[in-house]
Amino acid sequence: MEKVLIIGGGPAGRVVVHGLHAGKKDFQVTLIKNEPVNVNRCAVPFGIPDQKPVDKYCIPNTLVTDFGAELVIDTAENIDPRAGRVTTASGKLFDYDHLVLATGSRPFIPPIENVDLENITSVRSRDDMIKLRSLAKASQKCVIVGGGYIGLEVAVILAQAGLDVTIVEMLPHILLATIDDDFALEVEEHVRQNGIKVLTDTQVVAFSGDGGKVKAVELGDGSRLETDFVVVAVGVIPNTELAADCGLEVSKLGIVTDDHLRTSVANIYAAGDCAQKKSFVTGKPCRGEFGTNAVFMAKVVAANIMGQNKRFAGVINANASSAFAYSLGSAGLIEKMARAEGLDVVSGYSEVLSRYPMMDGAHKIRTRLVFEKKSHRLVGGSVLRKGYCTAHNVDFISFAIQMGATIDDLLVYQYATHPELAAKPSDNTYMFAAKDALSRL
Repeated sequence: MEKVLIIGGGPAGRVVVHGLHAGKKDFQVTLIKNEPVNVNRCAVPFGIPDQKPVDKYCIPNTLVTDFGAELVIDTAENIDPRAGRVTTASGKLFDYDHLVLATGSRPFIPPIENVDLENITSVRSRDDMIKLRSLAKASQKCVIVGGGYIGLEVAVILAQAGLDVTIVEMLPHILLATIDDDFALEVEEHVRQNGIKVLTDTQVVAFSGDGGKVKAVELGDGSRLETDFVVVAVGVIPNTELAADCGLEVSKLGIVTDDHLRTSVANIYAAGDCAQKKSFVTGKPCRGEFGTNAVFMAKVVAANIMGQNKRFAGVINANASSAFAYSLGSAGLIEKMARAEGLDVVSGYSEVLSRYPMMDGAHKIRTRLVFEKKSHRLVGGSVLRKGYCTAHNVDFISFAIQMGATIDDLLVYQYATHPELAAKPSDNTYMFAAKDALSRL
């Protein structure tokens, strides 16, 4: 029986276990992870209020053990590709025929003076969530360093809990890595209207405090923000050290793989945050630290271990988030990203109502779709609206990209309508955006 060894207990590791369990071929599967209990990382901001127990936000280990895999709580410290063996911190040895690296990522902690003070935290682990719960209950003021999705979600949760919250973002506006500038501006204004202070084009240069605890955040313009604690949410770093130490090829974006997600050693695979991604649209290396990408990659890894010769086409990076009344998201390349990649593109914009105009509660759905000029192929899009339906809009855009949809396809695609559930029959947000793009060609 072939031995499959998986290092990492996040979504990539678990999905490989599930894929192999569902297959027709028997494997001896072992999963090593260094966290006794994994938290659902995306849910950490929403676990800061203590109305539910911490365990409600955690991933049960039965999602490994109930699917035929042996679970080992330990830290993998060395890989010997020639011998096909992994050594752990406790001195255990594990042989393998196939090795899967699903080592994930860790928060990037910028080299700011005194960043190691006791009441400065990241937003990643179960321990982080427990610490955030404690800090939120004992505090009145908080500074969030970073205005991306995670920083914004934490800011909203803390503001709703009654804290005085300030976001410090070094870019001109929040959310610029994921949505169009005008959408970002609207969300930024909405956040301010709901009581969160937002400082953009602003850099943190130091933290100051006493007794081992932060008391103030020092800014580049010489001003300072008094605070009870600080949340650092400025991105993540792929965990590639284990791979690099055994001679596998790595880059700053992760462990390098081929289209079958094999590393530079054929029987070692990588998936999830630790692996370098490639863009579905451009085929070039790109970022993409989303749990969904880990799932998609892990399915390909499991299939290839079973001998199915599957290719991974690349990531579309469909994403969604929320801020008070708004929800927002994107898929593929938004316009500025497409142009930065050298694509000649045209964008189409639309505003339609979420319900028939005579119905109460109707609100605008704002959509921007990005098409390659020559082929008319959809390469990206973004959505901003009120309510919690944006993920469904983003999913449609992502699937349309994946299927190679063009302007012409979207002009004639067929959709549902209903007075309470959708725009009136003549109005469809994607069709109108495609029509606008066509008019600009």
